[in-house]
Amino acid sequence: MFECISSRYELPYCLMLVYCDARDDIAKIIRSNMRCADRVVEIDEYYSAVLFFMNRPDSFVVVGNKILYVLEKMYPQTKIAIGVACKERLDSEDIVAKALQNVLDAKNQSTNTIVDHF
Repeated sequence: MFECISSRYELPYCLMLVYCDARDDIAKIIRSNMRCADRVVEIDEYYSAVLFFMNRPDSFVVVGNKILYVLEKMYPQTKIAIGVACKERLDSEDIVAKALQNVLDAKNQSTNTIVDHF
């Protein structure tokens, strides 16, 4: 669906993988802070995926910072890592691999962070 809409309206999209070791329903928390057109999926007890359209070039920064802020506020003593990959700069096939690589890089940082190396 996202690929079809992205192609038709020339709208890039991003995949954001969120790691949080709080063992809580973070997908529900993330979903409550996103737009209705964005998609949030819980992958397992630690990871959630967020798929959203970029309506401006820094959308992934705004969305990532919002999620990081909300989770840090709710879980101040937990590790939070976010990896982002955007269709604007990558082929569709590479988005999942790059988002996964970025979230793993973010997990290895000493602080809660967002990694968006494209």
